Amino acid sequence: MRLLTRLHMRQSVKRRSLLGALGKVGALACAAPLGMLGTLGTLRSVAAPAVHTGRIELTLWTMQLAPFHNDYVQSLLSRFEASLPGVRVKWVDVAWAEMERKVLASLAAGTAADVVNLNPQFCARLAELGALEDPRQHLSEEDIAAFLPAAWRANQFAGAPFALPWYLSTTVNLVRQDLLERAGVQAPRGFEELSAAAKALRTHTDRYAWFAPMDGSLALETLAAMNGPLLTPDGCRPTFTGEAGRKAFELLRTMYRERWVPPSVLTEGHRGAVQQFLAGEVAMMPTGMQFISQVYRTNPTLRGHLGVTPQWLQEGCRPNIAVMNLAVPRASKHPYQAMRLAQFIANSENQLALVRRVPLLPSTRASYEDSWFTAPSGDALVDAARKISIEQVFQGDVQVPPLRHYSKLRSSFVRQLQLSMTGRLEVQQALQEISRVWVPLLGCKT
Repeated sequence: MRLLTRLHMRQSVKRRSLLGALGKVGALACAAPLGMLGTLGTLRSVAAPAVHTGRIELTLWTMQLAPFHNDYVQSLLSRFEASLPGVRVKWVDVAWAEMERKVLASLAAGTAADVVNLNPQFCARLAELGALEDPRQHLSEEDIAAFLPAAWRANQFAGAPFALPWYLSTTVNLVRQDLLERAGVQAPRGFEELSAAAKALRTHTDRYAWFAPMDGSLALETLAAMNGPLLTPDGCRPTFTGEAGRKAFELLRTMYRERWVPPSVLTEGHRGAVQQFLAGEVAMMPTGMQFISQVYRTNPTLRGHLGVTPQWLQEGCRPNIAVMNLAVPRASKHPYQAMRLAQFIANSENQLALVRRVPLLPSTRASYEDSWFTAPSGDALVDAARKISIEQVFQGDVQVPPLRHYSKLRSSFVRQLQLSMTGRLEVQQALQEISRVWVPLLGCKT
């Protein structure tokens, strides 16, 4: 908190001077409500690079790409340096668990990297403090249009973009076919078919049907798959306090009471789900297609005994897209060159090269025109997961968009959901309490 306070004091001075320089266009961009990006785009003019003499050094922070992707990153940076003579890039790879702390500390100290690989929720906290560059000040409309619309929307706060989307993943259900066969059932195609499969699994195998973490890491995403968008169109109120949300809460409560899900869904995240899935305690789990290779490495005997289905969605709900991004802090001394670096890393050619190395998906439209996405891999499960994932990326959206006071909103939601699932609170009471907390945090009038 002290770091955020110091950051806010430092950035408030820079924000005032920046708004003065940008004039009305900058003020409109910062104040615009969600949905106005299209109209504001015609007002923006791309900033020209500042004139520099001598060498410019940029610093790039990524998350856990070393050492397995050293050759990819080093080749990419060499090509970027060749495209901008006089610019050199220092690459620093940071552990996932350390990134947020290091970013906050560096911003407070005025030593931030020029380009940082982050996630949209954390970026939104920094954007609220005015700590990130607006990509529209450095990119053309054509540059922006290169990205998938849903991926671009994932990196907006109060109507203004704060980062470039990089690689994506989407949720699929990985299935232990061996357990389902022992229970004599097919994989459910949605929540409405879960009850019959779960009962059969408990009766014939004494196994749990599904592990969707409710510890806070993915609870809101699960609700969005059952309810739809979390907020009303004006962003002021939760939507799940209505009938769809009540049914979702009741289903999750039933799943817990009937032991269709393990008790540890309340205390463990994806890692716990993985462990129980691999051990044969759980028949199905939501994950990304990139997890398949980990399953093969950890338990090769499962090859040939796994299946994959699309993400379970209630009618009218859209598949989830998870986005990783590249942000340029306003503390950068060379924001134009930094944004050029971020754009270069995220262009269609370099994203295609990245996803050929790791089972992820690009955020750029042109990447998907490559025949690699439809060419057989030699593994039917991988091919099925990739086909489903690509379809979902083009149909989907970020189910939990960047939100003001996200940590408080999530904590309130998870606490009331868990009280409801364990029977310590009635569903309607839990929903009322969530609404009581969320409405003022979202800036709504009671």
